Amino acid sequence: MHQSVIIGRQYNGPPKSANGGYASGVLAAGLKRAGHNGAVEVSLHSPPPLDRIMQLEAKAESALLTDGDTKVGTAKAAKLSLKLPAFPTAPQFIGAPKVGKNAFTPFNSCFVCGGARHAGDGLCIKAEVIDGEGDLMGTPWQLHENFADSNGEIDPAYIWSALDCPGYFACAYGEAALLARLTTEIVKPLKLGDDAVVYGWSLDDPRAPKSRKRRCGTAVIDASGDLVAKAEGLWIIVDPAKLAG
Repeated sequence: MHQSVIIGRQYNGPPKSANGGYASGVLAAGLKRAGHNGAVEVSLHSPPPLDRIMQLEAKAESALLTDGDTKVGTAKAAKLSLKLPAFPTAPQFIGAPKVGKNAFTPFNSCFVCGGARHAGDGLCIKAEVIDGEGDLMGTPWQLHENFADSNGEIDPAYIWSALDCPGYFACAYGEAALLARLTTEIVKPLKLGDDAVVYGWSLDDPRAPKSRKRRCGTAVIDASGDLVAKAEGLWIIVDPAKLAG
């Protein structure tokens, strides 16, 4: 299967490129249309451009997204053996994690977590510390009809998006970082009227030497407490100047 795709400016992460989770969802959708059902691992090789015609080539087991001669992302069928933490039944969200004075500030315009976005324009998923839950972070996700199909099901690309930023908040908050890889498994549909909670947690060993890599887990839980989707993410710390608007 071959098709042209455009990621519109609405779906930005950094000001000049797409949200990594959304772009990953675009790649994963190519595998699904080609017949794959199950977990997908997406690797982003360069920042996905906005408002540009890209080419998506997909088979049941792999996909490639290119911008001219530039390889933007690849996807492949995967297995995800992510251990989930115990999620609280009544989480109390108490604000963003505390960081130093000169820490990097997440993008206010990000499609997923940007504070300048509003319901129906962005997902408005800004993870917070959960009282009494250690390093586990999370936030309610109020579902909006703009992101659902005619049957009221949230498009999987938006579930991929939701699994992006909470992982950054959990493992790299205060640092300039880009999503490099996201491995996601969607286990059930998410429908309007069934608002969810999105969680993120670090997978890094606090005793290990610091590197440019940060690993995290994320999950979407529906109003019944059932798992909708889970993901393992890899973030790479970068020069903040590369992310300037």
